[in-house]
Amino acid sequence: ERERPIAGAAPSPTACSTPSEACAQRAYHLPTMDSQSVADVHGVPETPSMIARPSDASDARTPRSKLGYEEGDEVWTPSEAYGYRRCTIVSMNGSDSFLVECRDDANPEQGGQYSVKPADVRPYYDYGPEKTWADNTEMVHLDDANILHNIRRRYYQDEIYTYTANVLLAVNPYKSIPGLYTPEKIAEYRGRSPGMLPPHPYAIADTAYRQQLREKDKKNQALVISGESGAGKTETAKHTMQYLTQVSRTDAAHGGRIQERIINSNPILESFGNASTVRNSNSSRFGKYNEMYFDAVGSLMCAGIKTYLLESSRVVHQQPGERNFHVFYEMLAGLDPDDLDQLQLENCHPYKLLYADGSQPLEQDSPQMMREREKFSELRRAMATFVSHEEQMEFWEVIAALIHLGEVEFVDLTDGQGEQPLGTPTPRTAAASPGAGGSPTNAPDTDVQPKVEVHEDSQDALDQAADLLDISRLSLEQALKFKEMRIPGRPVILSPRSQAQAMRTLQSIIKILYKRLFDEIVRKINESSAGRSDTAPSERFNSIGTLDIYGFERLQTNSFEQLCINLANERLQQFFIEEVLEAEQRVYAEEGLDIPKVKLPDNRPVVNSIESITVILDEHSLRARKGLVRENDADNKFCEHVHRDHIKDPRHNSGPVLPLKMSSSAARAGNAMRLHDGFQIRHYAGDVSYTTKGWIEKNSDALVPEVEGLLCDTKKNLTSRLSEPNNVNAASTNNSVSQKYLGNLNDLLATLQRCHVHYIRCFNPNDKREPGHFIQKYVLEQVKNCGTEELVKIMHYGYPNRCMLGELRQRFTEMLPPDFARYRDREFMLGLMLAFEIDESQWTIGTRRLFLKAGQLRVLENMRDVGSMASKEIIKRIRMQFARRKVRSVAKMIAIAAWWPKHVRKQRRTNFLRRLRQSLFVFVRLHRWLRKARTSLYGKQPTPPHLKKDFKANMHTGYGGRQDGTSRLVCRGFPKSFVALNLYEEPEYPSFLKRDINMRSPIEDNVLRIWQHDTTENVFLHNGSEVLVARLSPKVLSQAQGHLDDVRRLDVAESSQALPLDDVPHVDWHIPVVTIMCQHRMDKQMFASCDENNDITVWRWHGTDASDPSKIAFRMIGAYVGLGPEEQVLGMCFLSQNVVPRRITDQQGTVLVILRTNPNNKNWLFMQVISIYQGSHYTELIKTVPIHTAQIAAAAADEDLEIHFFEASHTERVLMIGGRHILKFYTVDTRQEGDKSIISLEPVLDVVQEFAEVRDASFTTCLSLPPPTPSIGMLDWVVIGDDAGRLLGWKFNSDDHGNITLDESMSGKFRSNLHTPGVRIRSLIGIYGSSADSHYRHVQNSGLSYSLFLNKVAMEERCFHSLADDGKLLVWRMRKEGWKSSPESQLPTMESAQVARADEASMPQAALSGQNVACHASRLVPNILLLCDQRTESFGFYDRRPEGRESRAGGA
Repeated sequence: ERERPIAGAAPSPTACSTPSEACAQRAYHLPTMDSQSVADVHGVPETPSMIARPSDASDARTPRSKLGYEEGDEVWTPSEAYGYRRCTIVSMNGSDSFLVECRDDANPEQGGQYSVKPADVRPYYDYGPEKTWADNTEMVHLDDANILHNIRRRYYQDEIYTYTANVLLAVNPYKSIPGLYTPEKIAEYRGRSPGMLPPHPYAIADTAYRQQLREKDKKNQALVISGESGAGKTETAKHTMQYLTQVSRTDAAHGGRIQERIINSNPILESFGNASTVRNSNSSRFGKYNEMYFDAVGSLMCAGIKTYLLESSRVVHQQPGERNFHVFYEMLAGLDPDDLDQLQLENCHPYKLLYADGSQPLEQDSPQMMREREKFSELRRAMATFVSHEEQMEFWEVIAALIHLGEVEFVDLTDGQGEQPLGTPTPRTAAASPGAGGSPTNAPDTDVQPKVEVHEDSQDALDQAADLLDISRLSLEQALKFKEMRIPGRPVILSPRSQAQAMRTLQSIIKILYKRLFDEIVRKINESSAGRSDTAPSERFNSIGTLDIYGFERLQTNSFEQLCINLANERLQQFFIEEVLEAEQRVYAEEGLDIPKVKLPDNRPVVNSIESITVILDEHSLRARKGLVRENDADNKFCEHVHRDHIKDPRHNSGPVLPLKMSSSAARAGNAMRLHDGFQIRHYAGDVSYTTKGWIEKNSDALVPEVEGLLCDTKKNLTSRLSEPNNVNAASTNNSVSQKYLGNLNDLLATLQRCHVHYIRCFNPNDKREPGHFIQKYVLEQVKNCGTEELVKIMHYGYPNRCMLGELRQRFTEMLPPDFARYRDREFMLGLMLAFEIDESQWTIGTRRLFLKAGQLRVLENMRDVGSMASKEIIKRIRMQFARRKVRSVAKMIAIAAWWPKHVRKQRRTNFLRRLRQSLFVFVRLHRWLRKARTSLYGKQPTPPHLKKDFKANMHTGYGGRQDGTSRLVCRGFPKSFVALNLYEEPEYPSFLKRDINMRSPIEDNVLRIWQHDTTENVFLHNGSEVLVARLSPKVLSQAQGHLDDVRRLDVAESSQALPLDDVPHVDWHIPVVTIMCQHRMDKQMFASCDENNDITVWRWHGTDASDPSKIAFRMIGAYVGLGPEEQVLGMCFLSQNVVPRRITDQQGTVLVILRTNPNNKNWLFMQVISIYQGSHYTELIKTVPIHTAQIAAAAADEDLEIHFFEASHTERVLMIGGRHILKFYTVDTRQEGDKSIISLEPVLDVVQEFAEVRDASFTTCLSLPPPTPSIGMLDWVVIGDDAGRLLGWKFNSDDHGNITLDESMSGKFRSNLHTPGVRIRSLIGIYGSSADSHYRHVQNSGLSYSLFLNKVAMEERCFHSLADDGKLLVWRMRKEGWKSSPESQLPTMESAQVARADEASMPQAALSGQNVACHASRLVPNILLLCDQRTESFGFYDRRPEGRESRAGGA
């Protein structure tokens, strides 16, 4: 075996792909190699055993799914000291526990036997004493214990890098490893994919470089380098950037300059942004995202740096054992004595800013001092790339000024009397505001006594700092001693600062100046590296970013900076989970693989809590800056607010924010913290306690306005650039550090989401920074915290390598016979894996990809390189297997095709029965409540309603409206008839027709004929006071004694029932008189009725059941009760969706137009448009209808002014009002009024006023047809009949703008009129066909069920009938020369059905006058006319077919 097993070789860039959504996958790229080159790569000689055999990684491999153990097995068990220990199972207590024995040769006393839970045990596989794996996914057992063991072995072999899929794990060796980062190593990794060579950051960087060139969408790349402080993130980032600068295809001159700037920026950022901590001597105290921009061919064009959250508080305060930023020490050690004298510094002086913890300064010429000098020399050489020597000196002057400011101390002048509250300053005005230039007039007023003075030993330090910054010393001192309070329009008020306030102000100046100095040097670097183009580099080039951000921190004292640092790590951890681990599981689901899901941690509650805390911090920071809270109490108030909002119950809190743990030992020692001194947060890496002291000050990024003004007025360029003039007068502005940081963090994550991300996880081997020392427990915690454990679990069940099927097929086509080309990609790769007998537990095929365990792709590559071919027997067996599989698939599809219709029918039946049960439950409950209500109203259960009235007495010839003698305007309309389907007697199977109909397979005529034969239709007669309803059954009509049957009286108000005529109602039962009734044109099952109390009801007709007279006949869907008793409804009609605003139809509303009287003016009528909803109504419009002189004169001559009809046209764009001396047309339209669509009614024509020949006529009936002839712009055709036997036709057109006009040239009297002059036209009848099967073709072509078709069917446009009082029935047809009439028949009398059928012509014509009061065509049986006979008090029918006239007339 090899001493260094590595990941398997892989195909070329075209052979497989690495999806961006998955982390645990590897992009394998291998050029075509012969067997010798394969052997060279693996470091072993070629042997016959290498051909067509599993890889070394899978030798002696046991199944990874093994869960059982036996006595004597070696396992890993948890250990507090070591993380995991190697033990032997001594005995097994079932599945409850194992008794194990541990041996520790180094510490024998640590051995022994103990009991463990089986869930805590990890399997162990003995690879030998020195065997390690370059990729953890190649191990037999993939879990945290074996990964820890593998990393540890590799660490002691100086193999500090290890893969887990394509995530690189790096362990800091704390020593130099020879030959690891040489130019030869860079050349070795160039163009080689991960897995071909040992793990290395160069391999990750090379993958990113080649992917940003190869990606079709040219996607940016990002390297996320994470880990705790001291894990080697910064060094790893430097190596990756060094590699990218070396391999880029940049021309020598330009590339040299860019590479020089990138390389030289590192020592500058390290000096200004790194510091020594207890864990790391070169810890980055800021986050940075280095971007390197490449053009389309891979040439490095420019670079840039983004920085995040410099730990500026370190400048004035360091924890024990830590130092300030490197640049302070390097400058003191490296500057010449003359430069130090100019800066008034000494290199061995114990400055308080640098040695605050009492540590001693470096000794002259000591080794550490010499190292600092070398670092400073390197820093100056690097800075020379970006700034001149003179500018460098300005940087040193600012740093020296900060050192001098750190020496300033204050003397308390209050003599122990305490501080004066900040909110009550001494109300004295200053003579002038302190400013720059040292003017004496800027000195404070001597009447305002300061509370502090600068210590006399610090006077020189303050002088030197002011001189180096080129600002007024007196003004600077006054800004430290006094706070200016500015109120617009009033003099400046000086408030003396206390000693603590003065020191905090001084430290704030030092921190903010250093932070701005750091930002200035970063700006210089970016300006020099960005190039000279006017457009941003991100718009022109692709980029590779390297994120080097501070690791998770848990110090002895954690403050605001640690919260921000840990928030960044929480967000990055959540990003890793969402973008990598969840994406990996989504890939398995999309490919249809049955891979167990791994429960992933959720960091969002912690992230949301921290962001909420920063909002609270900003609120309190702003209050403190405005002086609304005592400065000493600001931090406590903030912490109390956090406890109040996030810690509801300190004893039982399970959220991410917890109270501080109170230590009894610390309390006895007298240094315990109070409850509101901080809080604890439960991070993914463990609980961290935060102390909130000083957070309000740390959150402010604003300099003291007085000092800001001094910086603005300075003559030095650098000092002036450090100022922010906008903040001079912004005393109350909250420059929040937390919000700026959150914004930068959001921008960073947004940048990463747009990139293909590569991960490098860095680990600290120990907490002592010692080489050769690996603490297993310490490393195990880091492995768990960085998400590697979840990645390992996914890899354990999943497949780390995957390639697209099509690309693999192209690469391995020659390994199978040519006839396999006819198979699809999936079958081809399946045949390949079966042909070479690859272990089926090591691979699986998805819908688009082949998934492999680690090492299996290398097996295929080896066989391809040596030209392996499958045997003929195996190929024959595979062909037979494919053939059998195809037969099984066909048989399965046939079975599914046979099963599916049965399953659908069963599901429909089940759903129908479920809905029926629900409906019956509601129905029964409602009727129980109804019976209780009636019992409460009537005192006892009422008997079923019965009604016995004289039918003939109620067959009025007009609507007997309310007449009080004062109004001569009445409604004398004729009785009307309507037709609607009887839904109760609709056959069951139409519901199947509705769903199963197929446009390409028309329903057979016999199916439609059966449905028509078994369905019934209801015929309504409204005679002016009541509504009668009869049943038309085609089955009954087809018999010899066919007739209409089941005549009932409709109770519109009370019971919603259709009552048999011979039933007598309850004594208290009152059926109101129905004065008006109308039917919806588009929905034939919807009606509206108005009773004697002017209550209007909209209802939907269900039907009648001959077997159950008590069944509900209709359902009310709305009502309108807005009319008064003095008003009279003269007519009603519906408007459909064609002309109704969408706002009404969207709310299931119905629009009704009412024609009513005007109680205040008898010369006017009203048209009122009402929208009716379930439980509510709304008046949309009221339009006046004038009654002209002719009508008024007729009324004065004791003639009633009658309204005979009020209807809408076929398109419902025209309303017709007709009666005695009245015929008016109104248009219906919608218009926009603001943001609301409303209905409008406008007059078109008053016929009586315009045409003198019909001024004395009485218009009795109307009919609106679809346009009978194709004509551009034709909208409606309206036919009107009058009492003189005349028919008038009216043509309405619509122009391009939607305006409706009357075409008078095509309007007028019908010429071919065979009606007897002077005999009143009783009815105009639209028809729906001429034979019983007229609708069959339409139903078959429309794809609708028969019932849906009949509910919306329109009348024939080229044919109608007219019926006069003398019984003469004419048929009118549109010919080329116009409308022509022909006598249809003389309608028979119906003294009895037998007489009518026996001798149709025996009835004299004179006896028929006024006999048939209403007539309507059937929609169910189109050749039938339905008649209402006044004389015989019966319903009848008339068959219009020539062959049926002698035998098809009858009554009920």
